[in-house]
Amino acid sequence: MKFIKKIINKNFVLLVTILLIGIYLRSDNLYTWPRLGATFDEYAWTWQGMNLIQTGIPRSWSPHPQYENFDQIYYQDAHFRIVEPFLEHPPLFGLVAGSFAILNGVDGMLNLHIRDIRLLALILGTFSMVMVYLLVRELYDRRIALISVVFYAVVPSVVVGSRIVQNENFFIPVWLLALFFVAKYIRQKKIIFRNLAALLCGALVLAKIPWIAAAGSIFLIFLYLKRFKDALIFIFAPVIGLVIFFLYGIYYDKELFINLWGLQVARYDLTFVSVFALFQKPYLIDRFYLDGWIYFGWFAFILLLLNIKKNFFIIFPLLSYFVIFMAGIPDEPGHGWYRYPFYPFLIISLALFIKEYFNKNYVLTFLFFVIVGLSLLENTWSRTLGFSFLIFRGFIVLSALSMLPLFFPNTKKLSSFISYISLGIIFVLSIWSVLLYNEQ
Repeated sequence: MKFIKKIINKNFVLLVTILLIGIYLRSDNLYTWPRLGATFDEYAWTWQGMNLIQTGIPRSWSPHPQYENFDQIYYQDAHFRIVEPFLEHPPLFGLVAGSFAILNGVDGMLNLHIRDIRLLALILGTFSMVMVYLLVRELYDRRIALISVVFYAVVPSVVVGSRIVQNENFFIPVWLLALFFVAKYIRQKKIIFRNLAALLCGALVLAKIPWIAAAGSIFLIFLYLKRFKDALIFIFAPVIGLVIFFLYGIYYDKELFINLWGLQVARYDLTFVSVFALFQKPYLIDRFYLDGWIYFGWFAFILLLLNIKKNFFIIFPLLSYFVIFMAGIPDEPGHGWYRYPFYPFLIISLALFIKEYFNKNYVLTFLFFVIVGLSLLENTWSRTLGFSFLIFRGFIVLSALSMLPLFFPNTKKLSSFISYISLGIIFVLSIWSVLLYNEQ
């Protein structure tokens, strides 16, 4: 009886509907866009895991000169330098992707195609949507959770980016799950939730070293709450993961492993220009994609800083990854996936913006419409029907009408109606943008 009531509960039905929309948008052109070769990291991770499972030796492609044992192959019209042992990254995500490929019938690395593995990206993307909802519901309420998940389901950069088999798309849902466990622990005082979060944070370091950001974010949360014993656990968890990775690397080839670490720690330029590239160079995968949702998400996040006490569970994770991004992975040309871990927190910031400022601060509401709406019109109307002064100026005028109550107090109802119409247009344009996305 309770199950039946849950099924017909309107919030549950709405959530399922949103998830289905998100799944549909992610599955549309799943094997086409991003195109084959937008990043061959999809093959690198999968080959690493497949070979480790099948031969006991990590083997994959890499361009780095530190590898002396390699083969040159040409596969699917692309050149690969296959190295052995492949030690520049830990093996966990490779094992996940490789296991999925093997279970999907791939019996050798040269029989792999993106159609064999991108279903994994769809599964991880769906998992991320669910975790956005669960985390926000635990931190705030069901209404903000629904707004967050509907945005996460349709924002073009999030949707298209989630279609590739990339380590970041594994990191995001597992990180959100760890944060969810911590939120449950703080509320319910059950040690099992904290321990599960620590286990996940330790495991994430075995997927990719920068994923130490997950443990860092939870460390900051407990530090802010003055819960020092809990914070200490999230120092030890990633250290254990790092020790396991070091033992793994030393086991296969100590000298190569150390040389690769030397490469990684000196690989990027750490300058302000590198960080500014977040806004100056809007990479989605290997090409620019201008998405106003992401730009305004940063502005919405800055607004959260006005109330750290209420929003620290969103602020500290983003800042934790931002520090890692600045220190180790900024401004790599054609590597848009490095930005993906910011996205869930930017989207949640947008949902909180809607709750706190939409139709309340009329200037901010107008800016939201213009920044997000015009970028979506550029990606839809202009690409399909050609640029139109009438349409673009019409949208600006419609958006400006949301500010009427600043000058005419009796127009609040009209302004509210116009604002919701404009928000509906943005929602439709977002879906249209995803369906139109291609790299031709």
